Amino acid sequence: MVSTSFKDELGMETLAIPLPANLPFDVCTEITKRACYCDTAILKSRYREDSNCLEVDLQGAGASADVAAKLEHLIGKMQVERLTVTPKILRARTFESGGFSGETYEGLVKQGAVWASGQGTVGRSGVFMHLLNRLDGILERLAAREFQAVSQSYNSLVPSDWLRRAGYFASFPHSLTFAVHLKEDFEAIERFGERHRQGGNPVFEDIAEIAPPEYCLSPAVCYHTYGALMGQSLPAGEASVFTAHGRCFRYESKNLTGLDRLWEFSMREIVWLGARDAVLAAREKAINVVWRLVELLDLSARLETACDPFFASDFPSLRFFQLANDLKYELKVDTAPDASIACGSFNYHERFFGTRFEIGAGDGEPAHTGCAAFGLERLLHACFCQHGLKHTLELVEHAADCL
Repeated sequence: MVSTSFKDELGMETLAIPLPANLPFDVCTEITKRACYCDTAILKSRYREDSNCLEVDLQGAGASADVAAKLEHLIGKMQVERLTVTPKILRARTFESGGFSGETYEGLVKQGAVWASGQGTVGRSGVFMHLLNRLDGILERLAAREFQAVSQSYNSLVPSDWLRRAGYFASFPHSLTFAVHLKEDFEAIERFGERHRQGGNPVFEDIAEIAPPEYCLSPAVCYHTYGALMGQSLPAGEASVFTAHGRCFRYESKNLTGLDRLWEFSMREIVWLGARDAVLAAREKAINVVWRLVELLDLSARLETACDPFFASDFPSLRFFQLANDLKYELKVDTAPDASIACGSFNYHERFFGTRFEIGAGDGEPAHTGCAAFGLERLLHACFCQHGLKHTLELVEHAADCL
């Protein structure tokens, strides 16, 4: 593949790299998302479907050759030429209102409903916070009524050992957010304090100043459920069900924009553990129940097979495995005529977590697990894009009354 670069009238350099022919569209978009992790010189990445190329905007002179080599390496790792399976659409609907509202993130900021507090982080207030709580309450109520789920509350900190057991370090290293502290060393702590007496940004003399991270900020709620049940045996022949709301953290580099992609976001999960048939039946029931919510919110949306956002080396084989076996379904909701975001997922993990966390199914075998997860800010953002703030409020209140 031969890359080209060009500059705009303001001197911004853009690098264009052709992608291999016949790559599925979802693979091209996933490569585009991973591109931002390749080099700090990359400001933005996008996929040009008309020319089938990856474009990245660069900062700083003379970086294009090094960046191009890294991007070509990424593309080589993620291409799936021999594993030709594509996502399937299982359900779809269009909104009855027939048009997008034009409501924007910037508009919500002007109204004071949200405000940016840093990269990928927002504050929430007023009607936005009210609607987040209402949506979460609907989902929690459905979990209790339909599945008799036990409500739990978890920490934002998750033990690093639990993520290690879950394979997160290997499969999603790009998304990790470590919770670190200075190592217990009097002289090192004194020097750190002296360096920052004038109030500057954190500066470390050496990575050895930081203790190995015992905890991370949780990337998903369900890891806490598996950790809490580690080493236990569950009732045979059925599914044990838990639900929880939590703040989750996934670093997405330059992909962090508005409410589409937040570093810190709110998640409601329902987790099933136990016998295979019971877990799969619960997942199917959850799809039906949540699709009713989609109808009540009058959303233009679809349910399709999908894969998790694995990093480069794991991506081709694990994408194929998940898509071929229908292990992950995503609820994609439109935010514009040509754009959508994943607002929820319905997952079946087979015995993976039951084995890794030594959770028994009551029959001497590891438990099967599944979960349904919902990104609340994303779901609400999609509602605003389709209906605007006022009509979204009406639809959510109506859904709460009906469900």
